[in-house]
Amino acid sequence: MKKFFKILIIAFVCFALMMGTGLYIFYDSISSGAGPENEIIPEDAPQGKEPVNVLIVGVDAKDAKNANGVRTDTIMVANFDPKTKNVNIISIPRDTRVIIRGHKGKDKINHAHAYGGIDLSIKTVKDFLGIDVDYYVRIDYKALGQIVDDLGGVEVDVPMNMKYSDPYADPPLKIDLKKGLQVLDGNKAMQFVRFRKGYTDQDLGRIEAQHKFLKAVADKLLSPQTILKLPKLAKTFGTYVDTNMPASAIASYATQATGINMDSINMLTIPGEPKLISGIWYFIPDEEKMKTMLDDLQSETQKTSNGIVGSLIQKSEEQEVVSKATVEVLNGSGVAGLATKVAKKLKDEGYNVVNINNINGMKYSQTHIYDRKNKASEAKKIAKILGVKDIETDLHADAEAEITIIVGSDLKE
Repeated sequence: MKKFFKILIIAFVCFALMMGTGLYIFYDSISSGAGPENEIIPEDAPQGKEPVNVLIVGVDAKDAKNANGVRTDTIMVANFDPKTKNVNIISIPRDTRVIIRGHKGKDKINHAHAYGGIDLSIKTVKDFLGIDVDYYVRIDYKALGQIVDDLGGVEVDVPMNMKYSDPYADPPLKIDLKKGLQVLDGNKAMQFVRFRKGYTDQDLGRIEAQHKFLKAVADKLLSPQTILKLPKLAKTFGTYVDTNMPASAIASYATQATGINMDSINMLTIPGEPKLISGIWYFIPDEEKMKTMLDDLQSETQKTSNGIVGSLIQKSEEQEVVSKATVEVLNGSGVAGLATKVAKKLKDEGYNVVNINNINGMKYSQTHIYDRKNKASEAKKIAKILGVKDIETDLHADAEAEITIIVGSDLKE
């Protein structure tokens, strides 16, 4: 869970930045004489109408475009289907133990970028997942702070005084934020998302705060007023983001991405567990569960030229499942008996409620549903039953239940 929101923020911001500045970059390239006729387009790559798979890697380097010797900290594959406007993002833990072409034995997947740059990263991910990769996007983490500055800051309700320092962190960490509603600039935004300690209910409280921050960034990125800031955002894109996606394809996908929001994004993480091998910690993927997860992301189209799956489309909500998920219901509303009422409703629907409890010290105005073990389809069904809009992914191998529900005061009626 520790890396989840870092990955989500980078993935969403990277995607929104591409879509938000795509048209500007395209028309600017034409005016500068670098039109579509001069673009280098990968062979057989989709050009804006077909579903597209994009490898997104995050690096911490002085220059994202010349970072081939740097290991990647974030690795994911994002799929966008223009017809459904759905985005599926598969996150691959950076320590995942895989085969890397040209190297003996198995190694950490993030080493592929240090060994052979983005080209070897693409080949390694393709070999590991068994899917096609159409384009890549390489982004420097410093982009998040710069984007917030480009937007003129983001208004966030800081839930507590945040004070922490760690001179040995990379980069060094110094956090000093006051409680209350305020506009965060880029530096303070980075402090906010890096703060870990002090939340009530620990990770659940942190997720609640960071979810609000992410929505604030998304709302501002997708607001009509952002059009006036496109030149700045485009410059940030050019500075911190490296991609082989041609401007014409970005423009086409940007046009069709109108209406994209957090509800359109489905996030999954490769299942597995850490293991110490010869004194080195690796993430060992559970191949059987991984195959099931990828099979559940049904293919809607295939590359006719090579037969490789070219689309990762979320399983239909109407598709039957063999068994109901296990569920825990936690009362965060402050209304006595509300969790029991919700649990009974789910039991009547055939769900196995394994835990009913209270969350002390923090009240939730909205109900949250967390997919803990890649049960996105069941989580969506439960959301429909309860009338809840948001579903969040928070994978945890040791969780007792497959789906966690934090009941908010919005369900008291």
